[in-house]
Parts: sequence; structure tokens; C-alpha cells
Amino acid sequence: SDVCSSDLAVQIELPRASNQPQDAKPQTIRLTVDARGDYFWNDSAIDDAQLAKRFAEAAAQKPQPPLHIRGDRAARYERVAQAMAAAQRAGLTQIGFITEPQNR
Repeated sequence: SDVCSSDLAVQIELPRASNQPQDAKPQTIRLTVDARGDYFWNDSAIDDAQLAKRFAEAAAQKPQPPLHIRGDRAARYERVAQAMAAAQRAGLTQIGFITEPQNR
């Protein structure tokens, strides 16, 4: 008898033409405001114009990456608030703050 059967189908998941797996979590953006009020995007210095552009690019990603803002204790609050407002204007929704525990 013939053993060959057309009922034996193997289901395989073909790789997608994407550089990121579908269920991959986006990398968290770390924005630091140093004591002078300068911005650092994941440890790279960035100016205000670049910051707005990067926020817009991040907001367009699906899913959106979370943004963690860390302000130096000596930074003017105004600079931290400006960054937060720019992120919200761009449409970022997951914004958090990183604080350093106080030394006793």
C-alpha cells in the first residue's frame, strides 16, 4: 500500500520582514537633565530641537516606548517641566520620573 499522504501538513511560522519581533517591548527612553539643564537621550547629549524631533519619532512607534525622565537635584525644575511638556505635546503617554534616594 502507498504510505504517502497529502494529509501530513507541517505548520511553520515564517520569519517576518521586520527587524523586531511582533511582541517585543520597545526599549525605554532615558532622558536625563543635568545640573546645567542640558538634556541627554540615553546618555547622548541632545539639544531642544533634537529633543522635540525624537519625541515625535518615539510617539509614532507602535507600541510606544516608555519615557523615564531623571533630573539632577541641581537642575532647574523648569527644564524638567519643559521636557515633560514637549513629550506630552508629541503624544507620548508613558512618562515616568526616576528619583535618587536621599542619603541620610
